Amino acid sequence: MLKGLIVCFAVLFAQLAVLHLVDVRLYNSPQDARQTALTTVTPHKDENEDAGEAKS
Repeated sequence: MLKGLIVCFAVLFAQLAVLHLVDVRLYNSPQDARQTALTTVTPHKDENEDAGEAKS
């Protein structure tokens, strides 16, 4: 049981190290990877308005 617990913690720390390396490479890149594009949101029509327009 102790051997399994040690292996589990070793795998956990290995995963954390890999995730840390990925995080460092993503956020220290020369281009800003976090830049987002501006989008316009079009409002949805109400279903009642659509039904009224179809009848008239």
